Amino acid sequence: MFLTEKKDINEVIDTLGKYKKIGIIGCASCASICLTGGSAQVKEMEKHLSGMGKEITFTISIDEPCDARVLKEDMRFVEDELKDTEAVLVLSCGTGVQTIGDFTKKKTVAGVNSRFIAQTEHIGEYHALCQGCDECRLNVSGGVCTITLCPKGLLNGPCEGHDGIKCEVNEDSTCVFMTSYANMSRFSEEENIGRILSPRDYSINMLPKK
Repeated sequence: MFLTEKKDINEVIDTLGKYKKIGIIGCASCASICLTGGSAQVKEMEKHLSGMGKEITFTISIDEPCDARVLKEDMRFVEDELKDTEAVLVLSCGTGVQTIGDFTKKKTVAGVNSRFIAQTEHIGEYHALCQGCDECRLNVSGGVCTITLCPKGLLNGPCEGHDGIKCEVNEDSTCVFMTSYANMSRFSEEENIGRILSPRDYSINMLPKK
């Protein structure tokens, strides 16, 4: 899931600025789980903008607005209303915003901030476990990503500042390498403890990705 958070409403209003006829598109997938772009948030935004004198031409929640195929199919339900729309407010991650902008060719405004790929523990409690770095080393690191979970992004063992259990930077957290080593031992993969991983090859992680 991609974690998003609501933008300051003043930023949204300022960006909409001169546009009077507004369509609102929500994400019924990730943003819905985050309570930033589901049907309830779409209705809330519609009420807020209508109260400011904006004309809401349509509202729709799309399962995965980041999927161009799904978007194309669902937008058929509002294609007539879209013609009369000046700007589209999107309550989804940045990928959804850009996918919608490319499809509609309308002024597209992001209503939320994109944070990170997230594990959901509870609604309102999320954890980043992966950065999508293209060099997954989970198979030799005890199943935990040290690049993401170590504040220093280390690969080959803990820094000298750890105390044997706790992280030097975040004293409330266990050093990820302690978890890594414990997992290796639990799965009888002790041979990986002494393995030296090569530096990250940033040439395979160049932007933009495709």
